[in-house]
Amino acid sequence: MNALPLSNSPLARQLSPFPLHWQEPLATQLRFQHELPGQLANRLLNVELGLFLLSELLPLAPPQALPNLLNGEGLVYGERPVWKPRQHRYLNRARALLAPYQDRSVWLMALARYDALPTSLRAFCSQSPGSCGSEVSRSIFRSREELFRKALA
Repeated sequence: MNALPLSNSPLARQLSPFPLHWQEPLATQLRFQHELPGQLANRLLNVELGLFLLSELLPLAPPQALPNLLNGEGLVYGERPVWKPRQHRYLNRARALLAPYQDRSVWLMALARYDALPTSLRAFCSQSPGSCGSEVSRSIFRSREELFRKALA
């Protein structure tokens, strides 16, 4: 056959029936290490992926601006700087991974739940743009940052 296997293409990643696979094994590690119930670790990593995306593309934007970024609208999106191709790829991939957060009410509810978590779990402070949690060690922050970069690549 002359075609490349679909599983290696970027399209296959976007159409994958398992959009949470990018979070493993970190989600499982967080779940057991901190005794988190159900999908809380996955939700934590989804919110942090959104906050990471904002810090990479619009570092001065407030956390509440993520739906505008994902939808390509609003003042923050309109006044964005010129992005590199890598940043455009990040946004396109994030639109697939964070599709529920295109709805502002869903994102704000997720942020509120994220803020309710202990600071020892959070890598970001959702109250100020681009800041990281003070109680998370640098090595933990770097490992999460690496995970987010791989997820958006």
